[in-house]
Amino acid sequence: MLRSQEMSLYQLIMPRESAWAVMDQLGYMGKVEIIDHDPSIPLIARPFANYIKRCDDLLNKLNLLIETAQKLTILKQFQISAKTSNKMCPKIHTHQYLDTLEDQINSKVNSFLELNRNHEQLLEQENIIIDQLDILQECRIYLGDDFFVSRDSKIDYFIGTLKQDEIYQFQRMVFRVSKGNAFVHIKLQNSKAIYIVMFPDQGMMLKKKLQKVQESMSLNKFSLPLNLKEFDKISNELTAKLKEIKQLIELTNIQLNSFIQELLKQTEGVRLIDHYNMYISKEKELYIQLNKLKMQGNLFLGELWIPKKDSAQLNEVLLIVKERNRDIPGCQISQKVPHTTPPTYFVLNEFTQVFQQIVNTYGIARYREINPALFTIITFPFLFGIMFGDIGHGFCLLTFGIYNIFYKFEPFHEFRYLILLMGFFSFYSGWIYNDFVSLSLNLFGSCYVVDGQMTPNKPKDCTYPFGLDPAWGDNLEFDDSFKMKLSVIIAYFHMCLGICLSGCNFINKKDTYGFCCKFLPQILFLTATIGYMDFLIIFKWVKSFSPEDAPSIINTMITMVLSFGSVEGPSMWSVNSQELIQSILIIIAVVSIPWMWFSHIIKGYQVFQRKNNVKIKNSTSSIEGSQVIELQLQTIQDETQQEKSLLQTHDHNDLSPDEEFTELIVHETIETIEFVLGVISNTASYLRLWALSLAHSQLADVFYSLILSSPMTEGSIIGALLRYPIWALVSFGVLMCMDTMECFLHSLRLHWVEFQNKFYKGDGVEFHVYSL
Repeated sequence: MLRSQEMSLYQLIMPRESAWAVMDQLGYMGKVEIIDHDPSIPLIARPFANYIKRCDDLLNKLNLLIETAQKLTILKQFQISAKTSNKMCPKIHTHQYLDTLEDQINSKVNSFLELNRNHEQLLEQENIIIDQLDILQECRIYLGDDFFVSRDSKIDYFIGTLKQDEIYQFQRMVFRVSKGNAFVHIKLQNSKAIYIVMFPDQGMMLKKKLQKVQESMSLNKFSLPLNLKEFDKISNELTAKLKEIKQLIELTNIQLNSFIQELLKQTEGVRLIDHYNMYISKEKELYIQLNKLKMQGNLFLGELWIPKKDSAQLNEVLLIVKERNRDIPGCQISQKVPHTTPPTYFVLNEFTQVFQQIVNTYGIARYREINPALFTIITFPFLFGIMFGDIGHGFCLLTFGIYNIFYKFEPFHEFRYLILLMGFFSFYSGWIYNDFVSLSLNLFGSCYVVDGQMTPNKPKDCTYPFGLDPAWGDNLEFDDSFKMKLSVIIAYFHMCLGICLSGCNFINKKDTYGFCCKFLPQILFLTATIGYMDFLIIFKWVKSFSPEDAPSIINTMITMVLSFGSVEGPSMWSVNSQELIQSILIIIAVVSIPWMWFSHIIKGYQVFQRKNNVKIKNSTSSIEGSQVIELQLQTIQDETQQEKSLLQTHDHNDLSPDEEFTELIVHETIETIEFVLGVISNTASYLRLWALSLAHSQLADVFYSLILSSPMTEGSIIGALLRYPIWALVSFGVLMCMDTMECFLHSLRLHWVEFQNKFYKGDGVEFHVYSL
């Protein structure tokens, strides 16, 4: 994982008859990336566009079947398995199997949709009959039998059903249209409402207006029988018809269940519906990859990347295809010299994948460039823990990470190992700070007695075994100073690691010039400035100074720069020795700046001068000598690895050599200024470790003081129990949620900017594996 896998480029030539079988086996192999011979060609113009469209149509039909089935109450749990399986045996399938599946899927989907339409129609008829019976019953109760015996011709009526949320609107419209001459009776029935509108029969005008209201808002509208005999007859007919429809619905439900059970049957190790979905998806991906190949007559020509360690499997795949399909022509494969930058491929597992995603979000590593994800596994949660350090909160985060490992909690399951390490380092840092939700724990006995000043209580050599002495728990000034200095020390070592990794990259590329003129001056400049300041911090920690003789590190560093290494005020050790060392460090820092700047420009000038000479010779030579000139140019381009790297960094084919050299000067000037200023600004950026840790501890202290401190001090158990839920909710919302995200983002920033910019280019090409 330190460096990406070495990649090999192969050319594949195969007849059309064996193309499907070869690509099928390469997909099951899952180790290659097919190179698109011409990405500018649109999908519609590629040879297998119709096959891809067929696969899309079949997948859409399957999705329609699933969505339709899930809408049915009896089939709500029906769905395609989230995990596709490769249990399907490729031996028994050929490219013609797609035609067989297409016929099966079309037949099953059409049958299911037809059955579902019949089911919906039966349900609709059932609802209508139930509404009719409810209306007849309501009318008989509300109007009485006399209404059907002696009907008054001067009273007209409308009856029907409408939605419950439209009742008041319906009543208002009837009132306005009839001008108060219509009476509306409403009866709620399940999710609907039955209405009876009665109005005087005074002509067609009012009736037509009320009919329009009824048509615009009614779900269903009905008419009443003329007499009681007909009323009873219609009721009996509707009851019999309802019974018949219910029997048909039950029969249809049985058929739908039977249909679904058939799709859930196991075939080739998976359910039939999953088999359909999996195979069609596989075929679609296969034809997408086939479209990347170049067709010449009856042959397919393609290029593919494969990890070097897996190259032997290519010939094994071709032998398998030949053995299984003896009646089709064989294919040829040959290794080629890469003409483009190879893709970047790392072998990952469940643990390392999340850390690689953190790095890939910033940018893909260059081919064979050191992968920062390997170091991020530790440094990312470690820096998070420094900012979030708290025994109580760290333990909660650690527990949550452990829970995610053993019990799958979907939103965070992918990040379970990251959360585990973040929780562990937060828990560990909390013990170092001796901070338990703003309280200091006196587990081993303090070495001090707090009586207005720190007075030793134990022998001189007394040392608190682990973490900070609890006597310093309420001393914000000490806590502030310790965390600030710790942040600066971590800044140096983290940035130093980044610069050392850049040196490893130069060594791997055999770029001696880059190692000597980039790595060495950078590591010397960083060590002569920030490294020396960290040394002073540690030296002052381990050596005992009286308060009046204690030197100021800030004044020492300022005076060192402004007065060329001189010492003013108290010194760390012998004044002459310290001034000599500081003068040497200033000289090293100053010399490092032109060292990393001019040397690269001088070497670049030599490379561009050679390139210019070759172009001049090429323009004046004869046609017969063109091959010689081309060889000369190739020799110069391949002379040394560092020159190739330089030309790649400053590749402007449309510029003259003079313009290219000017671009190089500007580029190197910007890079040098960026590094020198970045050493200071990046170090200051690491102070966020101190700032966020301080904010976390102070917020925890505020929440405890305002909510729990009073009842705990007074010994009120009831008060503490009543206030504890408030304290827990506030702590969870602000510290466990908001502050966790804040610390995560700041740790991300420190890795992307302050650490990775020392060695990581992040402009590589990702390896897109072809896998079925």
